[in-house]
Amino acid sequence: LYINLYATLVLLPASYYAGQFQNGMRMLFPPSSTDTSSSIENKSSLLVQLNLSASLGQVFIFLTIHHFSPLICTTITTTRKFFTILLSVYKFGHVLDVWQWGSVGLVFGGLYLEIAAKLFEGREKNSKTNAIAMNESTSRVVESQRVLKKKKEL
Repeated sequence: LYINLYATLVLLPASYYAGQFQNGMRMLFPPSSTDTSSSIENKSSLLVQLNLSASLGQVFIFLTIHHFSPLICTTITTTRKFFTILLSVYKFGHVLDVWQWGSVGLVFGGLYLEIAAKLFEGREKNSKTNAIAMNESTSRVVESQRVLKKKKEL
């Protein structure tokens, strides 16, 4: 329930002990002799944009899981990462060897096979449900015809 609070209570002292807290504060609020105020405002603006982007991303993850399923959320996230890899390879000239491309193929192939299996499982379950409903409705019709026939005989 209070995951962020507990993370803050644990990680704030840890970052202070490791020296990362001081480095971060120096980066955000440098001594006045080294940076101008416009640079500080620029860094603050970038930090706010980063936090808003992260918050918006968390909202979309929650909504995707709520309205669809965790599998769809995983698919979206993994597909986004795949395109990030492709963009990085293209834009920055990174080179992937055959093993790395094979690994990428295995990850995405497995993910999409899992999606296909879930879709077929859902269709199979729906067809069984429809068959049961048809049997129930057929037995109701037969029963009502039998009742009508008995009433006519009386």
